[in-house]
Formats: sequence, C-alpha cells, structure tokens
Amino acid sequence: MMTTFKTQLRAALLAGVFAACLLLLSSVGLPTAWGVNITSAVENNDLKDVAIGSQVKVTLAGGRVLEGELTQKGDFSIKLRHKFGVAEIKIDEILSIELHRSTAEVFEERASDCRSADDWFELGEWAKQEQEDSLAQRAFREAIGLNPDHAQAREELGHVQHEGEWMPLAEAMEKQGKEFYRGEWRTPDEIAELERKAADEQQAEKLKGRKELEIEYQGRPWALIEPIETPHYFVWCNSTQELAEFYADVMEALYKKYDQVFPEKYFPRNSRKKSEVFIHANHQQFMDWTFNGPGTGGFYRPAARDVTAYHGSFGTTGSTLEVLAHEGTHQFQGLIFDNFWALPAWFFEGMAVYFGDGSKISRRKVDINEIPRDRLLGLQEAMNNGTYCDLRQLLRTVHPRFTGFHYGHAWGLIFWCLWGEKMGANNKGVGRPLMEEWFVYCVERSKKPEACDYEVEAKKFEEILTRHTGKNLQEWEAEYKQWILGLEVEPLGKRRGNNWSSEALKLHVQKPVGWQWVKEAVLASDEVVAAKGQGRTQKRRVMTYCWPNWQKATMTVEYASRLSTNIFQEITDRSEFTVGNVGGYPGAIRATFKAKRVLKSESSVDASGQPIAKTEVGEELRYEVVFYGSLDKIYCNVFECDSAIWDSNYKHFEKYLQDFRIDN
Repeated sequence: MMTTFKTQLRAALLAGVFAACLLLLSSVGLPTAWGVNITSAVENNDLKDVAIGSQVKVTLAGGRVLEGELTQKGDFSIKLRHKFGVAEIKIDEILSIELHRSTAEVFEERASDCRSADDWFELGEWAKQEQEDSLAQRAFREAIGLNPDHAQAREELGHVQHEGEWMPLAEAMEKQGKEFYRGEWRTPDEIAELERKAADEQQAEKLKGRKELEIEYQGRPWALIEPIETPHYFVWCNSTQELAEFYADVMEALYKKYDQVFPEKYFPRNSRKKSEVFIHANHQQFMDWTFNGPGTGGFYRPAARDVTAYHGSFGTTGSTLEVLAHEGTHQFQGLIFDNFWALPAWFFEGMAVYFGDGSKISRRKVDINEIPRDRLLGLQEAMNNGTYCDLRQLLRTVHPRFTGFHYGHAWGLIFWCLWGEKMGANNKGVGRPLMEEWFVYCVERSKKPEACDYEVEAKKFEEILTRHTGKNLQEWEAEYKQWILGLEVEPLGKRRGNNWSSEALKLHVQKPVGWQWVKEAVLASDEVVAAKGQGRTQKRRVMTYCWPNWQKATMTVEYASRLSTNIFQEITDRSEFTVGNVGGYPGAIRATFKAKRVLKSESSVDASGQPIAKTEVGEELRYEVVFYGSLDKIYCNVFECDSAIWDSNYKHFEKYLQDFRIDN
C-alpha cells in the first residue's frame, strides 16, 4: 500500500541525508533499518534482489523519493506504480532502492500486539498521524469493542452520548429532530425560518433600487469595522454588514471547492494561520487606498498572504465574486506552495482564471469548470487574427510581462488538462494525470528559495506534455487550437424576436421592426448589442455600448465627452452636449456629430513581451449618442446613419430610446 503524499514530501526533504546513510551501510554490507538495501545492485544494473510486485522506496539522485509497487524492471529502467499513476525511472537516475513496508503492513504488525482498548486507541492515533483514516477508524472501533465507554475513542469516531447511550452525532441530532443546515444542527422550524429569510433576501436583491446601492457603495468608516471570522478567513469589509457576511460565506464556499480539487491529504497546507481578506465599499476607495488604477479588480500579496478587492463591477460582466475567486485562488496556492515566485506565471495565473472567471458563484455554492466568456472570446480572437501566443512563448513569459492578454491563453491550457475530455477535446483522459504530475512537481519546486527559471520549467512542462499525449508540441497545439475555436462563447444576452435582454448587464432593448440583429462575433469593442437596417446600400444601425462605472461617478457632460473618444475618431460637426429626460431617464446626455467609429481595437504583445495596440475604424458617418449613468454601469445608445437618409430613419432611433430599459 502506498504511503501518503505528506510522507512522500517529508521523505524528500530528508533524501540527501538518508541516501548518504544508505551508501554508508551498503559499503560495510549491513542491512538498513528499513529493509534490504540494494544500492550496489542498482550500480551494477542488476535488480535481481527485488521482485516484481514488491513495495519499494526509490531515492533519486536529485533527492526526490517515490514509493510504490515495482511493476517492471529492465536493463535501463524500471516502472513504479504510485498514487498518481505509473512512473518510468531510468536506472542511472536512481540513488537507492529499498524494500519498503507499507503503513498497512506496519499497522497489522502492531495490531497483533494490541491487548487493551488503550493499545488500540494509541494505534489509531498513530494511523491518524500517518493520515490513514480508514485504519485509524478501524483501531478506534476495536477500542470501543473492548471498552464501550472509552471516551477518547468515541470522540475520534464522532460519537456523543444521548440519553445515556453512545451513538454517532448525526444519529443523536436526528433523535432530537435536528438537521445539519448551514453549518449548524437546526430544528425544522429554524430551517424554515432561515429559508424564508433567504428567499426574502433573494427577492430583495432582485428588487434592489438605487438607494440601496448608494448605501452599499457609501460604506462605513474603516475604524468601526470588525472582521468576520470564518473557519479559514478573517474578512474585513466596510460596505454594509449584510454584504460583509455575504462575502464571508462566499470565501468559505470557495475554500471548500479549492479543498475538494486539492485535498489536504495530498497537498498539505504550510500554514494554519487564517487568511485575511479586505473588501472596500467601492472602486474609488480601493484605488485611493491601494494606489491601483481602474484596470485592477483586486490583488494578492504573497508575503502577507492576504487579498484586497472592492464591492462592485469589474470589466463588462465581472463582479466582486469573480475577483475574490481569482485572488482567493492565489491565496490558497500560497498555502500549498512555499515559494510562490518559484513557479511560472502561466501556471498560477491560469489556475486563478480557471477558478475565478470559470466558476458560477453563489453564497454557499461554487460550480467550477465553467467557460469564462470574456477569456474564451479573447483567446479565439487572438487565434483568428494572428496575435495568438503559442505554447512555447506562453510557458516562457515572465511575470512582469504576463498581462491580461495572456490570462485567457493560460486558462485554455489549464481547462484542456482538467476538463477538456468532458468538452470534446481529444486528450484521451491524459489531461488530469498530466496536470497532477506537474502539480506535484511544482510542490517540490516551490520548496527551493530560487526564483523561477522559466526556461527550465518550460522544458519540464513540455516534457510532461509530450510524454503524456504522445505528440510533439506542434501536433498537440494544432489539435488544441482547433478545439478552442470550436468552443461556444456564451452570449451576453438572450434574443426573443425583436427583444434582447441581459441579466449580467441589467438592460433590455428592442430593435426596430424589420431590422436585423448584428451577430455578437462581429460587434465592436465595448458594443454589447446592435441591429442594422436591411434592403438598402446606405448605412443605418442602432447599438448599445456598456462600461463598468468603476468610480461610481455621476454622468456629466465632461464624462460623456471623454467616453465618446472610446467609440469614435476624427469627430467633426459636433453639437453641444445637452442634459435632459430621454425615455424616462432624466439625467441622460446626448449629442450629434460626424465621425469614424472604432470597429475593432486589439491588444496583444510582441515577441519581447511589449504591448501592441491595433485600431480599425470605419467610414465617416453621422451619429447621435445618448449616455446614461447608473451606480454600477455606464450605457450609451448610438444611432449610425448616412446623412442622406438620416431624417427618414431617425424615428427608429426614437423608438429604440423609448423602449430602452435599465434594471437597477
């Protein structure tokens, strides 16, 4: 039986000293304390002293230790079945091999000497320390078999006394009419009341208006804030107390999901200290306190192992939830990897996008393996327009040059490994073993104080990839790109006839009758929905743009004028911006002008990692723009038309404005 991952890691740290001891014992012909030493047999390329099927411990020249069953031996290599699969090991890489007794064998030997309940309890404690939970439970059951009132063994088995009788806690609570709900044992009445309150909260969330949002974003003085303590976090949030508690619950739900994917049994934590999370009430406060710009949603500090974010929207469709999941992943990585900077940027950022952008998050539940719309869209665009960062370059992109452009590329690689088989990738089930081997390697690598050697780590991952897939990098990448391009991009909104609505963007529009919806794949940057007239050569189009209102700023003429430059170039014949009631929105700001609209704005990096920006603009046309401001987002409705047919088509834009609705 294989030993635990924790034992493997501990053994690796002692491998140098241990190997020296083995060599010394071998030189004088003495047996080791662990079994038969066959170091000399390895040197002579002769493994006759160890039989196929034996449990062995293999110490490699680099200090790494593997334990498992010897399944094959040859003139130049051996094969070892361990908990993560079968490893082929070259003879010249082996420092020593020992016949090794498994934890189960030692347990059985000690069990034969157990005579009392205390003996069995002590054996159970030992098995528990070795992280052999099933053996520990067996020993504790043997203890209460000899002494039914052995309190310590009962406690380890999760038993309590109820009406003078020992029984499992769940059974005792059931006899009292209680059920485990939201972290506590509760009565049916208590559960019904909590569910009623949750339903009320959900309904209130849907109906939340501007006043409630203002209270959330106004926040409370930090001097009055007390942290919310959870099993794994201290959460500080100076928005409302209700939101602070909500985010505390979200962090625990995220931790449970991290822990399921990377269980402590195999990936032990290097710290028991609870992690801290700081959430500012709004983005402006976040920028003022942290000196970060508007493009930053949050950050993780490896030295302090804390996360800082803000309450509000991030990007087109993101929010605090995705930022907490992204940065919380880094925080969790810090509990597994000793030296965060020993690992390549693609790995720790790709994992953060996988859990952050690629999750559906609610208060107490997190669903992973979702496709992050914006990341996939950017990755597909890069593949289609020739700016794609190939695998060799991605693996070697150092952290200072690893930008948002690379995040989608890193996510794609992680997603292919962990979930590609479920999504039609032709990886034949090798993705997960590949990533597990890489992850175990990274745990060992992070124990070294040196910063990441990107060339060394890139070659290591390339070797693992080609070995598991049986393809060279070019062959693998050709199939991978085809798979990525075949994944569906989730639409921002849903179309029903002439109506289009988006829950993520909180808006509803209605296109002119007889006009045609523009395909989402060809929309301009920041353009979320558009429709165009048919049957004529002249241009006529209505469209809606959307941006996050990071600063919770009030819409002003100056703000609208600056935002116009995001959409248009070479603006001429511009009228004065006016403020008035448009479609029931009294603070709307509008203007007309001639200009060239930005059709596409691409960001990428060159071979040296320097950012590149490309902008494509259309022909000069006449436009009218109407800007609207909310606490969460900024919207702009645009009418595009040839001057010759402006008057005859303007009525369609008026109707578009009248039907436009923002859902607070």
